[in-house]
Amino acid sequence: MLAIRRFVKLVITLAILGLASEVSAADKEAALKAGFMFNFARYSEWQGLAKPLGYFKLCSPDIEFVDTASWVLHKQRIHELEIRVSLVELDSLSINQCNLLFVPAAYRKTWLTVDRALLPHTMLVGETPDFIHQGGHIRFFLLAGKIRFEVAPEELKKADITMSSKVLRLSRVVKEEQ
Repeated sequence: MLAIRRFVKLVITLAILGLASEVSAADKEAALKAGFMFNFARYSEWQGLAKPLGYFKLCSPDIEFVDTASWVLHKQRIHELEIRVSLVELDSLSINQCNLLFVPAAYRKTWLTVDRALLPHTMLVGETPDFIHQGGHIRFFLLAGKIRFEVAPEELKKADITMSSKVLRLSRVVKEEQ
């Protein structure tokens, strides 16, 4: 219960910070998504990190998201590891060092060409309606003007990542199609 309170508190804090400053709606949305991703990682366990870099690497091909997430997650830690937010090209080998990869909707076409074998222990987060069916694990969507998320726990498990049931209870769970 304490974990859920902290999760909700961080999201509310990020929303207030976004409202208090003069940032665009896109920046506010990116800040909230960065906060969600922080908590996804915080309340998940990796059986094996993508690469033992000595830090937690959150990646995205979107420079605006990377800038905002760097600001929001400055000095935050995941499992005692410093978070580094990195700009990556989806069609490069550098994505195989990401612990969490965020794929914004604008990069959908490039995402479809990515070799998923490069991402064996990477949490994959996106926002296109078919992202989970394209190999993703978590997808953001808007409902009544609020950011919500759906999770495919079986797909996370295939990537050797276990998400806390406390976070799963806040999500819409997507079950594997038979």
